Amino acid sequence: MTTLAEVDFLGDERLRTRLVRWSFVVLGAGAAAGLALGMLGCFEPLVEFSRFGAWGTAGWLCLLAVISLGVLPVHEFVHGALFRLLGGRGTRVRYGFQSGMLYATCPGLVLARARFLAVLAGPAVVLSVCLLGAGARLGLPLLGYAAFVLHLSGCSGDLLAVWLIACEPACTHCEDTEVGVRLLG
Repeated sequence: MTTLAEVDFLGDERLRTRLVRWSFVVLGAGAAAGLALGMLGCFEPLVEFSRFGAWGTAGWLCLLAVISLGVLPVHEFVHGALFRLLGGRGTRVRYGFQSGMLYATCPGLVLARARFLAVLAGPAVVLSVCLLGAGARLGLPLLGYAAFVLHLSGCSGDLLAVWLIACEPACTHCEDTEVGVRLLG
């Protein structure tokens, strides 16, 4: 197989700048969509805030912060579970934190393009459904939506990697590396 491209999330400063931009675009689009949904009556912030009693808005914001921080390791565990599931027997996942990012990695693991895309997109899809569903089920749809938008903005690395792989038609396989992903064809 031939290396078509290398995606280095830790050492490529231009890519890291692009990641930050993608995060802000997702936050902006999420805020705009949230405002539109609020204008359509999908959210009742005052009703939600009142459910937190004397804590009100502060309690709501604290719970949003706890959820947003708590979902980070869960996100990486979903990556790890998908690596193991799709990588086969003997797949070993390492977890870590570097340059402000939590990560799950299986350096050297080569997967078919579709399988690697599933590993990358899986946590964004699974946790988005869970956050939105839990918010709706608990009668806190704005909280679920806000947690969803914050989480999705934190998925910018995964989403950008999905985009780069999808835009490379010659890519048939992907290799996980210590710093990102190698596109192979």
